Amino acid sequence: MEAENTDTVLFWLIPTGTQTWTERKLIGYDIQENQNDHHFSLTWHINMPYLHDHLHIQAIGDGIVANDTINLSMD
Repeated sequence: MEAENTDTVLFWLIPTGTQTWTERKLIGYDIQENQNDHHFSLTWHINMPYLHDHLHIQAIGDGIVANDTINLSMD
């Protein structure tokens, strides 16, 4: 992913369902290496037989947090 004005990107795995934010797990993060670094990524080795979760992405920088969520499903 590419993001400007971002220092850190956090990658959270959240179970599906309601009121599950407190059950989230931090599965990775990427930190800006220098002022010209606008590329952030996650390498994740899935160690479970199935997924029905959300990947929640937080881009943090200059006092602002931007969020996005990707639904994951794997049998």
